[in-house]
Amino acid sequence: MYMVKHLLYFISIVLISCSSATEQAEQTPLQNNTQAQIQTPTTTPVFSSQFFLVDSLNHKLGFGYNILIDGALFIHQNSIPSLPGNNGFSSKEKAECVANLVIHKLKNNIMPPSVSKQELDSLKILIP
Repeated sequence: MYMVKHLLYFISIVLISCSSATEQAEQTPLQNNTQAQIQTPTTTPVFSSQFFLVDSLNHKLGFGYNILIDGALFIHQNSIPSLPGNNGFSSKEKAECVANLVIHKLKNNIMPPSVSKQELDSLKILIP
């Protein structure tokens, strides 16, 4: 009886040791994966803008802008946003000012990156 009791005790210790070693072996790859994902640097997208005459033959139609992300066209804006009609910006500088606001919104995950009439007023875009 004494021998059986010690044998059962020994077997239970071996089983516990084996199960904890198996758990550690199974957890190690997951922990390594998690660390690899954390250490992987994320690339920041590159935002840029282009400006153009809405109609190169008719300068009175004004300017527009394109927003590019990593060189790919993301937004094509050939009229002043938030205003009725298809009028372009009266100057390249005004188009650039609004394009910079849109880029700021995109970089800061402000979605959608729409521009309100109040923002146009504060940027003095609507002043002729």
